[in-house]
Amino acid sequence: MRDFFLFRRSYLLIFVILLLMFALVLMSLRAKQRKGVEFFDVLFMEICSPLEKASTLVIKTVQKAFQEHVFLVNVEKENRVLKQKVTELQEENRGMTEVKLANERLKRLLQFREETPLSMIGAEVIGQDPSSWFKSVTVDKGERDGVKKGMAVICPAGVIGQIIKTAPDYATVLLITDYNSAVDSIVQRTRAKAIVEGKGENRCQLKYLLRTEEVAVGDAVVTSGLGGNFPKGLTVGEVKKVDKKGHGVFQYAELSPSVDMTKLEEVFVIMEPLRSSPPQEEKVKKGKKNRK
Repeated sequence: MRDFFLFRRSYLLIFVILLLMFALVLMSLRAKQRKGVEFFDVLFMEICSPLEKASTLVIKTVQKAFQEHVFLVNVEKENRVLKQKVTELQEENRGMTEVKLANERLKRLLQFREETPLSMIGAEVIGQDPSSWFKSVTVDKGERDGVKKGMAVICPAGVIGQIIKTAPDYATVLLITDYNSAVDSIVQRTRAKAIVEGKGENRCQLKYLLRTEEVAVGDAVVTSGLGGNFPKGLTVGEVKKVDKKGHGVFQYAELSPSVDMTKLEEVFVIMEPLRSSPPQEEKVKKGKKNRK
């Protein structure tokens, strides 16, 4: 039994010595080799290279997909920011345009007020009658400002209408396009007298215009000064249609107002109509009476 263990021990020792010698031989052979690659290295490279190539391809694909995802996320975020910026700039541009237009309107209103020898008060249109039967607007001036029923309302382009209702701080203006409106007027070229009545929408007609009067398309129509509400010579509109067919004393003439009633923003209320100066004969009579 003892001999068996001794033999087993010597066998293991011999096996270890042989492995060490084999390793030394391999090391010496590798040290002596000058060119090429050892067989085991070549075999290892042949086996591992396709795996390395595949893993590298997978890594690059995943990395590219991740980069594209991050890029798209950043692009989407940048796109939202740019859209918001564009919206803000558009709003700012619209605001500046509105301010510019308002300044131009106010400049024209101020110039008109300075050039017109009438006592007027400016007002802003704050409401419009939504019904299709009545044509009226609401302004932000009322009884506290001296506005009264019957006062004329105009703008630089011409006649708008007259006050029909008043409140302490507001008033309602009946437009000349309303069916209930009537303004004493004359055809500027021929001095033919007529009454401008509303026809709804943005149209009027010359009522009680004698058939014998000469009126042509394009003639300007102005206020006559009769009735006391509107001073003489204010622009009312332009003749667009004339019809003398049929029978009767009067002819038909359609008028286009000089003011677009659908785009009213600022108006003037005439506080005291400009009274025409008395005739020269009346002045002479008054002078004689004063001398007496």
